[in-house]
Formats: sequence, structure tokens, C-alpha cells
Amino acid sequence: MALLGFWMPGGVAISQESYEMSVATFNIRYANPDDTLRWEDRKDEVANAVRYFDVIGFQEVLPQQKNDLIARMPRHAHYGEGRDRDGAGEACPIFWNQKRFDFLHGEIRWLSDTPLVAGSIGPGADLPRIVTIVLLHDKKTKQTVRVLNTHWSHTSEEAREAASNLMAGWTGWAGEADLTLVCGDFNAEPQSPPISRLLESSDLQDTYDNANFRCRKSFGTYSTFFPTNLMGATRIDAIFYRGNVTVDWVCADELIKYGVYISDHLPYHAVFKIP
Repeated sequence: MALLGFWMPGGVAISQESYEMSVATFNIRYANPDDTLRWEDRKDEVANAVRYFDVIGFQEVLPQQKNDLIARMPRHAHYGEGRDRDGAGEACPIFWNQKRFDFLHGEIRWLSDTPLVAGSIGPGADLPRIVTIVLLHDKKTKQTVRVLNTHWSHTSEEAREAASNLMAGWTGWAGEADLTLVCGDFNAEPQSPPISRLLESSDLQDTYDNANFRCRKSFGTYSTFFPTNLMGATRIDAIFYRGNVTVDWVCADELIKYGVYISDHLPYHAVFKIP
């Protein structure tokens, strides 16, 4: 918590409390044994990269990877299952600081014409894609926080457009929240039609554009494992928001082990100030 001072006419200072909330999104790369840096060699670093954030949306999380994250992040509660019909496969789980937030409700929806049918595949997609949604109560601010976390198709513009249309309606799921956060790997750059449509139709804003400060003037998030590819990297991971907050800071963190990044995406985070 911070105190902000405001000077009123006559020289009287009035203080107003504000709170910080830190949010991260991180595509951790599924545990591929043929990768440059295997999961077993980077799982500690992946967990350490985000363990102090209040809310985290992960993507490409296989069941064992989720278990590894849970074991390494005891301060956080979590929600989310895999995209396959039986709950296996890649998941987009959401983790949150359990001392700060109460869990109110959670749901997984498939980006398809039958979003409540587990394992269903949407138009143009080659495999199931999901959105994990949770509703939290922030015990500090006494506000409700809705979080949507997703991973869109990397192969089909049609699938991304369908996902955009579906998610635009779901940002109001379970009634209006004080703060809505939409996190994920969208496999789409900021000015692409699916992203533009999602923001415009949902009255969402991009933390990257509205931040008071960035750790670098400009940056991308999809770098592959190799630092040499950071220059010119695309910004396809994002945190969008709707609510009475200020975005104080954003960054994509460069975390290296054995000369390579700990995932093929950089973890992206934003720090909000909440009056």
C-alpha cells in the first residue's frame, strides 16, 4: 500500500490510499525432451521468475509441469485443467496469492461453437483451445477481480478471429467485476484484427500502451530460446484490462540459464495501482 498526496487550494494536503497489484503472463513452453533447455533443467527458474506476483496466467502447461509449479509456489492457490476431453493435455492455469485473494468461482471454456463441451475444437483450429476464467475477491481493496487466461491458435487466423469474438462476450462473465484482466499468448500482434476487435468490443486496454513506465522503450515477447532473436521479436503475449486502475510499470523479463532463455517466450508482467 502507498499513500498518494494531493494538494488542495489553500495548501491543505489530503492523502489517499492506493494498492499495488502485480500480474504476469508466461508461456512456459510444454515439456519437450528435444528442446534446447529441457523442463527438468529449467523448472526451478520458471517458478522463481513469477512466484512473487499476485496473479499469474500460465500457458502450455502439461500436467506434470503444473504439479512442479504447485510444489514450487506454495504461497499461491490455482485453478485450471488441460484442454483435452479428459482434462489432460496443455492447460492455461491461473495462480494467485492465496493470502490476498479469496476464490469465488472458476470455469474452463473451449474456444469453439460448443464452449462447454470438453475437448471441442473451434472453427479453423487444428486442436482444442481453451480459456480459464476465475473470479476472485481482493481482500486488500475489497474489490472483485475477473481473470481470463488463454492460448490462441498459432496456425489459423480464422481460429484467432473466432476466439476473439467468443472472448469479447466472456469478459463480462458472471456480471461486472471491479477489475477484469485478460492474459495470454494470443499468437497475434497488437494491431492485428483479432486483437483490435477484442479490445474495442470489450472496452479493454493494453497494459503495454498505457504504462507509466516500461523497462525498455519497446520489446517483444516471443524470442525463442535464443537471446540473439530478441531483436525484432514479436509481442504476442499480453495483459489487457478494464477497470479503475493505473498501469505503473510493464516489462518482459530476460531470464537466462546456460546461455539461453528459460522458455521460448519471455514472462511479461504489469504492476497496477488501485485507488
